[in-house]
Amino acid sequence: MSNSYEGVIVLGVPRSGTTLLRRLMNAHPAFICPPETNLLSGASRFLEEAEFAGGLSVGVIPGLAFAGFEQGAVRNRLREFLFSFWRDIRDKAGKSYWVEKTAVDVFHIDAIEALCADNCRYVCIVRHPLDVICSIADLTAKMQSYLPEIYQYVQRHRSPIDAYAQAWADGNARLARFVDEHPDWCIQIRYEDLVSTPATKMAEVCAFLNESTDCDALVARAMSDRSAAGLGDWKTYKKTEISSDSVDRHGELGQWTIARLSSVLNPMLDRFGYEKIGSAQSTDNDTERAQEFARLVASMKLSLGDQQPDE
Repeated sequence: MSNSYEGVIVLGVPRSGTTLLRRLMNAHPAFICPPETNLLSGASRFLEEAEFAGGLSVGVIPGLAFAGFEQGAVRNRLREFLFSFWRDIRDKAGKSYWVEKTAVDVFHIDAIEALCADNCRYVCIVRHPLDVICSIADLTAKMQSYLPEIYQYVQRHRSPIDAYAQAWADGNARLARFVDEHPDWCIQIRYEDLVSTPATKMAEVCAFLNESTDCDALVARAMSDRSAAGLGDWKTYKKTEISSDSVDRHGELGQWTIARLSSVLNPMLDRFGYEKIGSAQSTDNDTERAQEFARLVASMKLSLGDQQPDE
C-alpha cells in the first residue's frame, strides 16, 4: 500500500541539526533531499499581507480576490508550483519521495501548514538553546551577515545573544504547537539523541514514514557522501562520522549571560526534556559580572590586536 504523503519537510530552528538530518535522509533509498531551496520561505513571503485601517489588507490573496480568485484556488496553484520543482528533483534522482530542508522554514510554519497540510509529513528536530545560540553566532561570523529571519530579531533586541535566544524560543514554541495539533503528520526528535544513537533515531524516523531500511548502513552511506553540500551545510559536511562533540558546547557563554536568558528559554525547556537554566538571582552578583566583562574586554583586545593597521 502506498503512503498517503508526497514529500517530507524538515523543520527546526537554524543550527538545530537540520543539515545533519538532511544528510541522513538523503542517504535513504527512498528519499532525495537536495540542498536548501528556500521555496517555502519564498512562498510565505509571497503570501504575506500588510494590514491597514478598516480591517483591510494588501497582498496577493486579497488582491486576487478582487479579480475573482478564491483564497483556496490561489493556494492550490502555489502548492502545485512548489511541488513541481520537488517532483522534478525526485524524478531526476529516481527516488520515491522528495524531502525539503531549509532551516528558516520553521519561522514560516503558518504558511507551510496552509500550503502543504497533510500532503506532507514533517520531521521536526530540536536542540538545546544554548548550543543553538553558539552555533548561530558561528554561522553569522562565517557568513559575515545575518539570516533575514534572524536579523528581524537582532533589530529588536539589545544584543545578538538575546536575539538568538528569542528566535529559538519563538521558533520552537510554534513548532511544538504544530506537532501537538498534527500528531499524525509529525515526528519530533532531539539533536542530542540523534548524534548519540543515529541509527536508532533514524529507524524511528523511517518507521514513522513507513519506509524502513538498514539504518546502520544508511548512517555509513550518509557520512561517506560529501558530494551534496549546499548553502548552510559547510560545517556538517566536513565530518565523516557522527559525534557528540557539539553537545554542551555552551561553556563559552558566561554564567551570568546564561542566567540572564533563563526567563526566555525556560518555558520551552521542559517541553523538550531539557533541564531549566538557573535564574539570574542565583548568579547575579557584581563580582561575577565584572569577571565576565573583563573576559569580554580581553577577548576584544586580542581580536583588535590581530588586525593589521592600514598602510
